[in-house]
Amino acid sequence: MKLFKSTAIFFILILCTFKLQAQETITDKEEEIKSQKIAFFTNKIGLTPEEAQVFWPIYNSYWEKKNKIVGDRKDKMTYFAENNAKMSNEEMIKYADQYIRYEMELAELLNEYHKKFKKILPIEKVMKIYLADYEFKTYLLKRIQKSGKTEKE
Repeated sequence: MKLFKSTAIFFILILCTFKLQAQETITDKEEEIKSQKIAFFTNKIGLTPEEAQVFWPIYNSYWEKKNKIVGDRKDKMTYFAENNAKMSNEEMIKYADQYIRYEMELAELLNEYHKKFKKILPIEKVMKIYLADYEFKTYLLKRIQKSGKTEKE
């Protein structure tokens, strides 16, 4: 259940962090979350208007690349979960190795963007990016949990 909620939050963030393709529509809820994220991060990090102007395109690029890796990993793991009973040992090794490659890609991507963030922001604000990212996920999870309790009542 935790994995499902984390995955749901992740996909909400994917949709809200960067521009959707022209043929897709943004719902009011998604737009609301996007606005909340921008305000949340700007406040938590303490971005000046000038810093925000430089920060958001870089951050959005990071999230676009991260979400591609995470989406690919999710697809592979979903396939594995549905088919592992009939897989050979060699196939399982392939999926296990691919999972590690995805984790390494995520670490390399974070390292790449960490360097970019340090070029545009003081280190205190760079650390606040990571803290804000964690806190925003927690905030969304609590919001989802709260909305679930409200619906049941």
